Amino acid sequence: MPPLAFLPLGAAFVVFGLLSACAVGLVARCALRWSSPGQQLPSTALRAAVVFTPAVLGALGCAALALPNPFVGCHCAEHGLHHPHLCALHLAFALPLVTPSACLLGAWLAVTAPGVLRLLHDTVASTRWTRAVRRLPIVALDGVAVRLADCGAPSAFTIGALWPIVVVDRVLWRSLTDEERRAVAHHEQAHVERRDGLTLLALRLCVALFPSPAGQRLIQAWRAAAEQSCDRYAAGKLGDPAAVAAALVAVEKIRAQGSQGAALPAHAMGALAGGDLSRRVLALLGADPSRQGAEPPLANDVLATAIVAAGTLLLTFVWPGDEFHHAIETLIGHLIH
Repeated sequence: MPPLAFLPLGAAFVVFGLLSACAVGLVARCALRWSSPGQQLPSTALRAAVVFTPAVLGALGCAALALPNPFVGCHCAEHGLHHPHLCALHLAFALPLVTPSACLLGAWLAVTAPGVLRLLHDTVASTRWTRAVRRLPIVALDGVAVRLADCGAPSAFTIGALWPIVVVDRVLWRSLTDEERRAVAHHEQAHVERRDGLTLLALRLCVALFPSPAGQRLIQAWRAAAEQSCDRYAAGKLGDPAAVAAALVAVEKIRAQGSQGAALPAHAMGALAGGDLSRRVLALLGADPSRQGAEPPLANDVLATAIVAAGTLLLTFVWPGDEFHHAIETLIGHLIH
């Protein structure tokens, strides 16, 4: 069977993904609002799942087309040849769709190539930066390995997708008190344990492959929730949310007085509060007193989404199964005849 016979399935993946991206983007553009100051933001896993929706639905739709309910008889034999068949078991029946599928995939690659290349460039630059910083001496604080670097601006961040490290600017580190250093270190350690660098890379890749009207805003919304989650983790480690809030204010004051010329690597997860300072401080000060000293569970959002997607994929093989598969094929048949 020629490899070109797989092109229609690839085109189906792209179509499902792009339609989902448009739907998610339009809904997010209308409904995505910053919550009121001090309010706890939705879980990072939920916000990440929204960004991953186009890729997940594209994969689920493509799988449902390729393997229509594998627990029953041959779908192609049951429904005949009155419409095209996108079944992985009988790819020859999809050959009439190869040409339009190739045109669609070519257009999609042309549109998404600049974003993917930009992401690749940022990834290579961040990897080189991480390798250079990894050779710096380690300062241990409360069991957290911190590397002090001359960043050119007062900054603290976590970088690295698979093996993240905590980096703090030397000027910032010398300007903080011991309690503030502990707050910053534990905040960044939360990013390390959550593997937020890996999640950010996956989110940017999804937005590059399936552009939507609100893709970047959705990523920023996830980052805001991730920062707040790491604030709560640091508060649990210190046993005092007010101490973490004070550290955020101290870091922001030092940042405002320092140099603004140096930019952080694209995939760095930073502890700088910036314009979201008031929200994060009020969220910490308004935390439930009964939960003070308790550290929230940390988990990787990519892994959480993948587990849910895998369970949903198994479900598509059973329901809606043949019905969904046959409906899409019938629609394609009406469009090309």
